[in-house]
Amino acid sequence: MKNHYTTTRARTERVTLLVLSLVFLLSEITNGFTTRTIPSITTSSSSRIYVSSSSSSDQDRQGRRRGGGSATIATTSRETSSSSSHKKTTHHNQHSYNRTKRKVRSMFRYAKTLEKQGRWREASKTLSQILKIDPYDSYSHLALARLESRREQSNVLLLRHTTASSSMDDEEEIGGSKARKAFQRGTEMCPDSIHLWQAWALFEQSMGDIARAKELYEKALSIDSCNPYVCHAYGLMEQREDNLEHAKDLWEHALQHSSTAALVCSLGELHVSNGNASLAKSLYQKHVSRLTSEREMTEVYLAAAWLEEKHFKNYEEAEKLLHIALDQSSMGNSRVQVALAKLEGRKIQSQQIGQHLEGFEKDKNSKNKHDNSKGRKLDVETIQQQQINVMRKRFEEACNAVQNEDSGLSKIMEDGRLYNAWASLEVKSGHLKSARKILMRGIEQYPNDATLQQAAGKVEERFGNYTGARDLYGGSLRIEPSAPTLVAYAMLELRHPTETSAAVEVEEEGAIGNRNKKPKANFTMVERLFEEALLLDPKHGPVYNAYGNMELQRGDVAKARKVFERGENARCTDAASVYHGHAKLELSIGNVEKARDILVEGLQEVERLEGVMDNSYHERAAFLAHTLGMLELNANRAAQAKEVFANGISRHGTSSQLLLGSALCEVKLGREESARTFFEQAVNANKKHAQAWQAWGVMEMKAGNFKVAKTLFECGIQSAPTHGALWQAYATLESRLGNFETARILFAAGVQKCPKHVPLYQAWASLEMRGGNFNEAKLLIGEALTRDKTQGSGWLVAAKIEEKQGNEGLVGLILKRGLECAPNHAELYRTLAELEVNRFRFDAARSLLEKGLEVDPMHAPLYHSLAELEARVFNVDGLAKLNKRAAEVFNTNALVPPPASMQAWGNKIKMGRSNELIPDGVATLAEKVRVDIDIDNTLMDLDPDSIIEQMGGGFEADLDYISGEIEHSSTKQKPLTQQ
Repeated sequence: MKNHYTTTRARTERVTLLVLSLVFLLSEITNGFTTRTIPSITTSSSSRIYVSSSSSSDQDRQGRRRGGGSATIATTSRETSSSSSHKKTTHHNQHSYNRTKRKVRSMFRYAKTLEKQGRWREASKTLSQILKIDPYDSYSHLALARLESRREQSNVLLLRHTTASSSMDDEEEIGGSKARKAFQRGTEMCPDSIHLWQAWALFEQSMGDIARAKELYEKALSIDSCNPYVCHAYGLMEQREDNLEHAKDLWEHALQHSSTAALVCSLGELHVSNGNASLAKSLYQKHVSRLTSEREMTEVYLAAAWLEEKHFKNYEEAEKLLHIALDQSSMGNSRVQVALAKLEGRKIQSQQIGQHLEGFEKDKNSKNKHDNSKGRKLDVETIQQQQINVMRKRFEEACNAVQNEDSGLSKIMEDGRLYNAWASLEVKSGHLKSARKILMRGIEQYPNDATLQQAAGKVEERFGNYTGARDLYGGSLRIEPSAPTLVAYAMLELRHPTETSAAVEVEEEGAIGNRNKKPKANFTMVERLFEEALLLDPKHGPVYNAYGNMELQRGDVAKARKVFERGENARCTDAASVYHGHAKLELSIGNVEKARDILVEGLQEVERLEGVMDNSYHERAAFLAHTLGMLELNANRAAQAKEVFANGISRHGTSSQLLLGSALCEVKLGREESARTFFEQAVNANKKHAQAWQAWGVMEMKAGNFKVAKTLFECGIQSAPTHGALWQAYATLESRLGNFETARILFAAGVQKCPKHVPLYQAWASLEMRGGNFNEAKLLIGEALTRDKTQGSGWLVAAKIEEKQGNEGLVGLILKRGLECAPNHAELYRTLAELEVNRFRFDAARSLLEKGLEVDPMHAPLYHSLAELEARVFNVDGLAKLNKRAAEVFNTNALVPPPASMQAWGNKIKMGRSNELIPDGVATLAEKVRVDIDIDNTLMDLDPDSIIEQMGGGFEADLDYISGEIEHSSTKQKPLTQQ
């Protein structure tokens, strides 16, 4: 009873004190708060209430100033933050304080939702309103500053040559920096928020002010010297600046106190790049058990598995690590599932290649003379198909398990990544219908997965269903805006604009008066889509690639270059596409040396990335290597090109493009037997690689191996029947052998299969001309010039026909007209110069040859013609200067690059650009360095067709050969009308 009585009495006293405190607070609210404290009579309980209320407010304010300790301030982080009013009238009112806190929290969530939806202007205003209510809220300061920094980085690219821009806010300052003001204000109000200092440093780093970024990182470290997120970001910047030791020290210091996947993977990457793969392996083993987050553990396991596969060639251990990651994620990690499927595919490929090499070595060392090691061929296509089948089976089993309700995976698996990966595999295999069905299954299973909608849109676009593609892209963006979807949408609007979304231009077609309206791409809208994509993901490489190529096509080289440079500074996940696009830009304006430096830097960046992680973009490094190799080859640097291709093949051995490049290098170096080996590997890697068949056949034809060349052309035509150059090469071979009727049949078949391949008409016209069938020849060359009058070879054939008929007056007129339409065709200058020489007009001839050398300083016949001219007029000084000039561009030793070869090629490209404004004219190098704004084709490379033509002596040389053969033939060919 006593204890009960004592307890009841104490409870009564506490209730009484509480009532007195409430009465006092109500009176204070009525009369206004004063600075005095609660009277001493209420010290026992009511003072505790007061102290508790005020101290909690102080602690909360301090917490909000520091900004907490989370890595990334997500929306859920608002749950831990609090806010209090600075007004004196509500400072001590707990109820009012909680109400304000709830309001701020709700407004913050709303602002983040607006940001996620792409409504950045409204999000910025909402965050500013929060800071008016609570200026000490570090979370809102951080969110506002980050948002302004992203918008400001985007606005750098939005600067136009025009002074006015309706798309810009009047309040936005082009010369100022709203982001810096936001960071400055935030750090003043919340000086202990380490995340504000770090975010400010990242902003300054992205704007190129490295010195200021270092100061800000150091300020953040002065608050917490072991903060893993600051150390990681600071280390990445130092790594970028080649301060590798400092980066290593920062990461190791942070790892001594806490382990994060970002720190572990970055340090492991640094060890691998320094050749310490074993050290990276030990690092992964040590820290993976210290991680508590499933996502972070997955990151480290994926990195460790890739290390085992890539550097130790231990596929079993890699598979084991992935299974461990899968087990620890309750079998619901789709990312690991995809990695396992890809690993199994590569494992099959590695096993097949290993068995081939083992058998090859046995055959090579066998004493049995009947064994022939050359007969054992590596069927790359079969191996690739086996790899695809293994991956397809794995994806199908995993997706079926997800759809099986008994397995429980349908509830665990959070996204449709498996369906996406499976559909991507089918698309690459050319099975679009299968991909469509798979994606529909995935969308049915995961209707809120935006990536599935985006992938389905890409498939519909390939089917030509542009309306359906737009609907799917729109559905994806409604679920969740993302950079890939915005890029896909932008490219669709660029390629196939609708009348509602596009500006309308009028183009004249056909007869006079027949004018049709065609929609023109709305570049303003497309540009906005690119900008929104960059705001969402500044590291998405395809955005920069597509954006830069669009600006280049529009003629704004400076803006295009700025886009690519920003992409390089952002260290994109898909670095290859950014560097490749930038290099092509520099090539297109003749900056060959700069393009070479960009490609080299890009290869280094991609090789660094692929050394530590199975990146889905790492295969694109093959395009960088191919472009760099072709650049060296076009600049007459065959030895350097061979080294580039060899390095690329060591990393991407099954690339038919790289193998063809190596073969072309061997041809240039005069090593036909080695070239044959590479040609064989190239066509085995891709039987549909028409240029490989063509180049190999041309080499054999030039070597006099006509039967072999014929077989190669037939194989190539069977594999790629729509490649016009193969038909042309085969027909030329038959004409050289005197089989003129067969040649004519091949030309006719080629024109039927490839009606847009203009050189076929030209070569066929030449054949008819040599046979004396001038009417047929004129008909064919007229068709060729109608289809494309910018090809100089067509004008050469037309002039030759008139010369054969004795119409010498027309020859000069045709050649001059040809130069108007094809001002970059060097052979036209040489032919017209020879005509002037025959008329004893030597000065005019010299002027034409000099102009030809300006247009194409690498066209050797021009040097020969000019040398003959100078010798004819006894100009010894002119001959000496010409010889010196030729020695700078050409070299008798192919192993030693000519000193001015790249400069000569660059001048050739620049001359091509100077003539771009000629009506219907296309610069010579525009074909060689194509600018394609299609994101799916932005990795197209330098076309080796020009080198293939050089191997065969060129188109004009083939025509001269045909001329001699036909004119000495005793049997005149029948005209087309008699066949």
